[in-house]
Amino acid sequence: MPTNIKVLFSILAVLGILSVALAVSGAFSSERRQEERVTLSQVPAPVKAAIEQEIKGGTLKEIEKISDEGKTAYAAHIVLNGNEQESVIGEDGKVIRRGAAEDDD
Repeated sequence: MPTNIKVLFSILAVLGILSVALAVSGAFSSERRQEERVTLSQVPAPVKAAIEQEIKGGTLKEIEKISDEGKTAYAAHIVLNGNEQESVIGEDGKVIRRGAAEDDD
């Protein structure tokens, strides 16, 4: 077999192994993300204060504690004027993101 073809097959084999490794690592990283439904009384004080500010004029539907790669945030689902909104709040009480609630389906 000519040398160029051997090199080509070697490169393809390495690329195949790398693509499998990336697919597997991606699957594991999504498994590391954990979501847990919590109550307002279960969140840290700064998060509770931020959620209470966010729900002014609305109704709190649920709170999800989201943990991923050692970081934790809280997604507060709020119904305001008939529309569900989501506010994502860090453990320090700072709002990371707010807007229309995302569908998980």
